[in-house]
Amino acid sequence: MEKQRRKLKKGAVAAICGVIAAIVLIAVIAPYVSEYTKTASTDGDAVTVTIAEGSTVSDIAAALKDAGLIRSEFIFKLKVRQSGEGANLNYGVFEMHEGMSIPDIITTLVDTKSIKATVRLVVPEGYSVEQIAKSAAEIFGFGEEDFLAALSDEYDYDFLSEIPDVEGVNYKLQGFLFPETYEFFADASAHDVIDTMLGQFEKEYAEINSPYSLYETVTVAAMVEKEAKLDEERAMVAGVIYNRLDIGMRLQIDATFVYAATNGTYESVNASDKNIDSPYNTYKVSGLPAGPICNPGRESLKAAAEPASHSYYYYHTDTTKNDGSHIFTETYEEHLGTMN
Repeated sequence: MEKQRRKLKKGAVAAICGVIAAIVLIAVIAPYVSEYTKTASTDGDAVTVTIAEGSTVSDIAAALKDAGLIRSEFIFKLKVRQSGEGANLNYGVFEMHEGMSIPDIITTLVDTKSIKATVRLVVPEGYSVEQIAKSAAEIFGFGEEDFLAALSDEYDYDFLSEIPDVEGVNYKLQGFLFPETYEFFADASAHDVIDTMLGQFEKEYAEINSPYSLYETVTVAAMVEKEAKLDEERAMVAGVIYNRLDIGMRLQIDATFVYAATNGTYESVNASDKNIDSPYNTYKVSGLPAGPICNPGRESLKAAAEPASHSYYYYHTDTTKNDGSHIFTETYEEHLGTMN
């Protein structure tokens, strides 16, 4: 009798374990079965996915899974095989949405009208927002004034709270539109463009470890960007700027009066423009200019955060080498003596 009870108990345990295993199996495979059988799409957040030229069906499946649009690459490839559309899937940029069924995804990839037109915006290091506005207007078709107006929109980045309200600043976001080569949808708005560039700045600046405030670092970096042509000299130029600031000496950075005199376009100026009355002109004001005079790149930001330690207060272009390098000196007399 005791043996029979033990057999019954073991049998019950085995049955329970079997039920649990079946439940787990069903829970695991159910989403895949659902994905395979799903024919109608449901609503979801928009997702942009890029299919590279020359992609195989396997490559496309991987891209869709990375974008969170499908659960199983195998099921997608199976569905493509069943549809007979494997050779008709296009490359390009597509705007889909979470909740799409695999048949609708395949239809989207086959329909050439679904391919989003993209444009490239190249923003060189040292471009001002005024120059970016001109380039963006030419590419996207909106007006320069639309871009400049969008600089006053609300953007959701934590670092923006660190930008002070400084009297006389032309554009608060000057210096924070990171210079880079960007790919945008052709119908992107000025707000979209600015938002993307601010997001890139946030990523880049996260790698910068500066002992100075964000605003001081970017303001100095902008001057370094305009003054230094060689990466190896950027920290040297930054060192001169900080040395002058430390003793209360005016910076007298040419690029600052050029920015002020040309309203950020950096077009030709006259010698008399050095006397322009502007909070940006460091020939007229002490300390830093009112704000950044351009949008600095990665190397200039690093230089402003980690300036070279030296005793130089002056520099000028080395016209003998004529390679963009500078001669650095400690005194004004030495400065004059090294000029050709």
